[in-house]
Amino acid sequence: MTKNLAKSAISQKRVLDAAARIFRDYGYAGTTMRAIADEADLKAGSIYYHYKSKDDLISAVLDIGIRAVTDNVDKALKALPETATGRERIEAAIRAHLSAIIEVGDYTLATRRALGQVPEPIRARNRYMRDAYGAIWQKILADAHERGEFNTTANLSLARLFILGALNWTVEWFKPGGRPIDDVAREFAAVVLDGLSGNGGAAAAGPSESVRTPTLP
Repeated sequence: MTKNLAKSAISQKRVLDAAARIFRDYGYAGTTMRAIADEADLKAGSIYYHYKSKDDLISAVLDIGIRAVTDNVDKALKALPETATGRERIEAAIRAHLSAIIEVGDYTLATRRALGQVPEPIRARNRYMRDAYGAIWQKILADAHERGEFNTTANLSLARLFILGALNWTVEWFKPGGRPIDDVAREFAAVVLDGLSGNGGAAAAGPSESVRTPTLP
């Protein structure tokens, strides 16, 4: 029984990984269950054993991407001491976010390609998860702002959009085996945090204004 469950889990991962690659390359509209089966080197019936439709598959792929990021950032923040500064918390979140989207790169790219094409019920369900993740970042930034670590005129909602948008774009150019992800995270954090803590120009809206999180992994 245990062996059968293990085989089933391995087969399901093959299906998901293959689906992520096909959605990445062809989007939601251009993807077929047959193409995913061929990519996974499985019979079409094996795909339907795990997922009844293309909608079920894209929903699973989208969820894996955002859960990977959310879980990694949450874990990184919980590992920090209570005395951690806002800067330390943001640096940790940046590093965790980058590590996650690189690790599940095909899922991240599939999301970027397919999210705007999926049926609205699937997009709405996934958007709820993305908004919850955006709220984590909003709190980190707001806490640092309240501690006086940032420019008091900074629009934190726009800062959040900028940070997440730039982080998510990393998967387009980052090459495994090149620069260490820690170096990229450290330099990215320096650009963001030095800007927020400086005396740059003020944004038109206040720091508490709510803006929807952009597309995530």
